[in-house]
Amino acid sequence: MGKKKVVKEKIVEKISVMRRIYNAVMVWLVGTGIDGVIGALAGLILLAGGYQVLSGIAFGVFATRNWDILRTWIKK
Repeated sequence: MGKKKVVKEKIVEKISVMRRIYNAVMVWLVGTGIDGVIGALAGLILLAGGYQVLSGIAFGVFATRNWDILRTWIKK
């Protein structure tokens, strides 16, 4: 009986960790907004396609949006 309880606690602990990771990712996605997420995706796609200058611009949008969030968080 004790073994089943330990296994169940480990499963609940793993689910809890996955839930915290999911919540952190969702908070980041909502915080950065659509322009941050699209900037990161567009940067990766353009970089894979060989367009370094355009991917730099896309990553710049991504970095600027994240910097705004970080600055607001520090001011709080």
